[in-house]
Amino acid sequence: MSTRRELQRARRRLNTRRRLGRLDRQLLAAAIRGRSPVRDRIMTTASGAANRSMLWVAVAGVLTATGRRRPRTAAASGLMGIGIAATLVNGPLKFAWQRERPATDFIGSAAPLLPLPRTFSFPSGHSASAFAFATGVTSAMPVAGPVVVPMAASVAYSRVHTGVHFPSDVAVGASIGVASGLLGARIAKRIRARSVHHPESPTLDRPIPDHVVFLTSEKSGSADDFDAARKTLEDAGRRVDEVIDIENVERLTELVKGGGANLPLVIAAGGDGTVCMAVNAIAESDALLAIVPLGTSNDVARSLGIPPNAVEAARAIVEGRVTRVDAASVKVGPGTAQTFLNAATAGLNVEFASMATDGTVRDQLGGLTYPIAAARALRSYEAFECTLEYDGEQRTVPAVHLSVSNAPVFGGLLGFRVPGASMTDGLLDVIAVEPLSLARLVLAVADAAVGRHRPVHGVHAMRVKSLTVRSAPGQDIALDGEVIGELPAEFRALPDAIRVVVPRI
Repeated sequence: MSTRRELQRARRRLNTRRRLGRLDRQLLAAAIRGRSPVRDRIMTTASGAANRSMLWVAVAGVLTATGRRRPRTAAASGLMGIGIAATLVNGPLKFAWQRERPATDFIGSAAPLLPLPRTFSFPSGHSASAFAFATGVTSAMPVAGPVVVPMAASVAYSRVHTGVHFPSDVAVGASIGVASGLLGARIAKRIRARSVHHPESPTLDRPIPDHVVFLTSEKSGSADDFDAARKTLEDAGRRVDEVIDIENVERLTELVKGGGANLPLVIAAGGDGTVCMAVNAIAESDALLAIVPLGTSNDVARSLGIPPNAVEAARAIVEGRVTRVDAASVKVGPGTAQTFLNAATAGLNVEFASMATDGTVRDQLGGLTYPIAAARALRSYEAFECTLEYDGEQRTVPAVHLSVSNAPVFGGLLGFRVPGASMTDGLLDVIAVEPLSLARLVLAVADAAVGRHRPVHGVHAMRVKSLTVRSAPGQDIALDGEVIGELPAEFRALPDAIRVVVPRI
């Protein structure tokens, strides 16, 4: 009896496979019957553009070039998904099934429109990569879905239309791609979360005010993100007294200096430049600082453990704690010292920032502003000789990049880090980079990215309490991307200088 049942099940499975095989061939034949010169040209172009994932790398480049957090996260999620899908499909899965490509007896006299690849047919690598990228991008940035999903579907269908894949190859490949894209988006999110640092400082016994003042910038973030963060705070019972643009930052200074015991919570809603202006406005007051990150890098927010999402950052303010963190001051020439939480830079970063923040350049280049500005800066810039004086020592180096930072997360143009950097150690983190060969530059950036921080000849890193930097006249220095003058400059660490609201951990 059991043998008969096993035979019946085996026959059913065989019949099912045969029916699916017939359907597969029928769908392939139907797609080929629908060929026309225009459709053929479109499908071969779509299929060719996706070779080696070149189409998706190009789309990721456009998303990254916008310089915005969400598009960059979407690009990383999509590329991560492609990596997972390609590893699965082009490795074990194709060799496990070893299905041959469609033969002419399946598709009649019509020849494939593309050369048949030498790899096995099942599952489709093009379809897997296409849907992995589209799913990863859409998971991180849903608004991109109506663009990238149809693109992925077109690439997947093109593999059937051109006769190089069976429909089942494409269907299974697309399914693997969707799963890979979801996993890629999750991995990218976790990697980004690990770039967030939490200050190791005690909680102060001080209540967070229930009325707030926003300092914002039209150049950073989006209206939707800001409005969502504001609504989150208001829904939690916080009263918004005023929204001040950075062009009128003097108004914020007046408010906190005249606030007495009823000081509002000052929320910098923008990028690192907005945070810097807020810090200077409240530096000599008892006001508390909070941050809703709406900028490009948001280094200060990540250094304080603040979530990159505006709504999550607003919730963290409601549920947060108050602590003290270090700041730093910079005095350029005979001017007044300015306070900052992130970084002052000279060299390549200044050249890059001056181009990337130019309104005319932004209008002309749009989302390509950042990569083009970086390329121009690297091509045109020359080293400058600077002398560093610190802790009774003096060092002169030919530098292409100099940064003096207070935050453990500081990207800059080169992405270097100082090992052990903290916002609660009372020290400045200094990096001076001499002209490097391409090989050494790649090694230095790669090591910094993975956290190894191996010594690289020509890269000087130090942690000091104070520093004086001198150079020949005409060398600009920038504070969080804004040029504030020329060297020489004096830097000083300001331990426990700023009271800030950070998430509870």
